[in-house]
Amino acid sequence: MYRKGMNCVSELFKKVEELLASKALKSIINSDFITLKQILTAQSILIKAGIPYDLTFSPGTRRAAAAAKLTIFINPTTTLSFTFAFERGGSFFG
Repeated sequence: MYRKGMNCVSELFKKVEELLASKALKSIINSDFITLKQILTAQSILIKAGIPYDLTFSPGTRRAAAAAKLTIFINPTTTLSFTFAFERGGSFFG
């Protein structure tokens, strides 16, 4: 059972690694600001690959810029988190 679980995590990690190396996700990760279309593209890619994730959105206020935080789950103790800004300024995500 343990070995099967490790293979599953290893396969998931390979999928995530391939996606992060893809041109589409590289352009999203390296952009200063993100668009709704880019967020939806990232979600579509993750869903098609069967990779578990959470997306949290914080609308802009007078004190903080609009932003989204994407958390990709590798295993119960390992995650990758990306914060994307929709506009200039600090956000609630850091």
